[in-house]
Amino acid sequence: MHREIPAARPGNRERVVELLRTRGALSRADIARLLDVSRATVSNVVAVLQAAGLLVESGSTGSGAQQRRGRPGSLLTLNPSAGAVVGIDFGHTHVRVIVADLAHTVLAEHVRTLERDHDARDALRMASVLAREALAAADVAQGKVIGVGAGLPGPINTRTGAIGSSSIGPSWVGLRPADELGTLLGLPVIVDNVGNLGALAEVTWGAGRGAQVAVYIKLDAGVGAGFVLGGRLYRGACGTAAEFGHMTIDPAGPICRCGNRGCPRRS
Repeated sequence: MHREIPAARPGNRERVVELLRTRGALSRADIARLLDVSRATVSNVVAVLQAAGLLVESGSTGSGAQQRRGRPGSLLTLNPSAGAVVGIDFGHTHVRVIVADLAHTVLAEHVRTLERDHDARDALRMASVLAREALAAADVAQGKVIGVGAGLPGPINTRTGAIGSSSIGPSWVGLRPADELGTLLGLPVIVDNVGNLGALAEVTWGAGRGAQVAVYIKLDAGVGAGFVLGGRLYRGACGTAAEFGHMTIDPAGPICRCGNRGCPRRS
């Protein structure tokens, strides 16, 4: 039996948008099956989203949807021109900014080198400059940007939004990068650990797509990880559940730049 939920509820629209964002092009029948609602409910939600310019429709189902007997249904996708997102990757020695449309197509990418022991606020200011340059290169107005996502190679307290250790650099400790970037860009910003974001990317589009349990290991200038349990990121009580890159392995080992002794890899 289908669970009927009023189509006018914003939650229904969000569910359809999220499904198309993660699955790609789908027919109305696919959406009804995956959300366990009737086709009438889906049709009502789709009509609202199309009127808002968020969805576009192609001619017929292809390889992206499950083939069925009878008349093929049209495919629905997010409208690439309905908005854009900005992604920012902070590393020990770089900052990279991309602009992408809602169909996941990268429209522009800018990269700048950082000093290893850079000043955090200088890096944030550089990221804001690169973001504006990338938006201009992609010919995307700031008003079209629905949000900014940023990744940092360091533990972020999910309760306070503050950087918890000096694994990326001493000047980052105590900063709330989402607040700082939001002020610089005038846009909503979400910041997470790069290990968590890597895990999320793999279970959404990559090798772990659809997995309910997954472990992602990132080996770079430092060692990071991300855990997925029950199909969702597992961060722990304060957002540091997978932060093992700077744990002490050799109590008599050399002092790491994070302040610990004998970390797995000095960075």
